[in-house]
Amino acid sequence: MYRTAFHVVAACAAIFLSVEPTSAQNAAVAPEAMMMRLIIQVDFDKDTGQNFGTLFEAVDAQGRVVAGAGFPGLYNTTCRNDRRSLQFYVRPAQDTGRMVPEMLPRFSGDTGVYIGDINGRMYAMGQRVATRVQAWDDAAGRWEVAPEYANAALRNGDGIMHLGDGQLSFRNSRIEYNGQLVLAASEKESLHHAYYAQGHLFFFHDRPGKTKDGAFTRVCALPWVPDQAAPPDLATAICEPTYSLHETTWAWGQLCAKVITVTNWGTVLVFDGEHWTTLRKHDGKSYQVYSMLNYYDRLLLGHYPSGCLFEYDGQTVKATENWPPRIPGVTGYAREAQATALYRGDLYATVWPWAELWRYDRNAGQWLAVGRMFTRPPVTDKVGHPFEAEIVAYNALHGTKNVINDWGQRATSLAVADGALYVGTSNKGGSPRPVDYTFIDDAALEEYGRVWRLRLPGHLSAQVRWVNGPTTFEFVVTAGEMRLLQDGLVLDSTVLDATLASGVRGAKFTLGEGLFGRLAGLAKVLPMP
Repeated sequence: MYRTAFHVVAACAAIFLSVEPTSAQNAAVAPEAMMMRLIIQVDFDKDTGQNFGTLFEAVDAQGRVVAGAGFPGLYNTTCRNDRRSLQFYVRPAQDTGRMVPEMLPRFSGDTGVYIGDINGRMYAMGQRVATRVQAWDDAAGRWEVAPEYANAALRNGDGIMHLGDGQLSFRNSRIEYNGQLVLAASEKESLHHAYYAQGHLFFFHDRPGKTKDGAFTRVCALPWVPDQAAPPDLATAICEPTYSLHETTWAWGQLCAKVITVTNWGTVLVFDGEHWTTLRKHDGKSYQVYSMLNYYDRLLLGHYPSGCLFEYDGQTVKATENWPPRIPGVTGYAREAQATALYRGDLYATVWPWAELWRYDRNAGQWLAVGRMFTRPPVTDKVGHPFEAEIVAYNALHGTKNVINDWGQRATSLAVADGALYVGTSNKGGSPRPVDYTFIDDAALEEYGRVWRLRLPGHLSAQVRWVNGPTTFEFVVTAGEMRLLQDGLVLDSTVLDATLASGVRGAKFTLGEGLFGRLAGLAKVLPMP
């Protein structure tokens, strides 16, 4: 996909920016209250499931990022986050303090919840008790049944995504587009953990039973676009058998026109449009990936058991150490980087088993601990997981073999909506508390299966409308407000402190490259009307 990247130096306190693809800088002084007004015309061409990437990024004279906008490319454990959620942020040149989490009302009795976002709202799925997907109504301050999912329960890996003028859904071994069947598993087989990118349907295809009787599990790439004349034929899929039967995945991602997934047995597979390549073979050692996120020119992979974010550069997967680090007082083994997100211009990551939430300040080049998403029990390095010692003692007393890390603490997923960052919590698998686990009191139990909200000034996130052809986004920052528009219609706005807004003074703007990865499309900055 062709892209453009232009640099504009804002020399005045407030600037109207105008850059044509072959022109030099054009600047004019805005009214005194105006800090920034930038109009970008974008043509994303055909929607083939690509990540749309960065619209612009602005840095100050010290090279610190102070503003930007783009579309996150994110898949967290159970689902792909909304790829048409446009984030626009203005961030301080210096860190302005820590976030204060706020717990939302409980929507079910589940001890585990996974969250995502669609159509500008955060939604939540229970694991054992709730049978319907719930959406958070931020204005009303309450949960309601998510209309997008029509009261239906979802398996892990099910979901919906916007595609072109319509909607692609994955549910119960069926793939549909605008309610019309695209592909379905035959009787006694299943399709699961589907993903659409680079003009292909990706999914795991299972036939149960024994290998000698024809059972298999394979990862498939099937060419398909919404306007093709004939339905796709599963027999033409490009498939790669898995190491063992019934393997699955928790994350998909894409970079450099390649699609990557990692099975729960640790096989790393990459599809280049024609062939599957194995970057890592199953070797008997634990190697799992729970999240994939596009971040500048890399794809980040949330890894277990290191608890770190590995990097994929389009060729190889690179292991990292202490990225993020760990909070003081906990062990360094069996750690899981489960969820990632981009919010207000920063990278966020969560880590099991103490539900740590971390923020990476790229300006400062350091990870900052936001905190734990649980308040009890106190952290310890005597055992690896919360309540592990108590379960070991329970097993010894009762002659049982209960899993000793079942009540480890997960910050399962992250989602951005309503200008806020949301975090879901869970025990290991969402199982209910055994009646005689008296060491987990009601106060401790109450923190499992909750959703937290964290909010910082200077962030907008909004669902954009699909346009076949050029569409125009406008980014406005004044001394008291920031505003996001598409084709002249306001998508979102918020109050913005003048001190925070002043960070865009004298900023250098780059079009098409930045936090969210390279722009997938043609873009240019338009002159002011």
